[in-house]
Amino acid sequence: MSELEVTLMIIGVSGTFSSILFAYLAFRRADRREDKNAGKNEGILISDLGYIKSSTERIEKRMDKLDNGFSDLNTRVAILESDVKNLSKRHSPAKETRNI
Repeated sequence: MSELEVTLMIIGVSGTFSSILFAYLAFRRADRREDKNAGKNEGILISDLGYIKSSTERIEKRMDKLDNGFSDLNTRVAILESDVKNLSKRHSPAKETRNI
């Protein structure tokens, strides 16, 4: 073997190893980017879920207030209806006596 053949063989072997090394480094870099993007997406989802949860809790509080208001209103209407019935019972005989 001549010096030229040995030099070309060393260059070929080092080229092969360097291409393997560069491929491995590129793979690791891409893998890190994927992990970073996956973490970013996961963070966005968690943030969105937190926002939805807080919005749902706000809506539930408003509904509780409305339920209490409607309950109070129902009670007041029931009292008014009973008062109106009592008033109509009181005035019914008076109307009959006037018509006679």
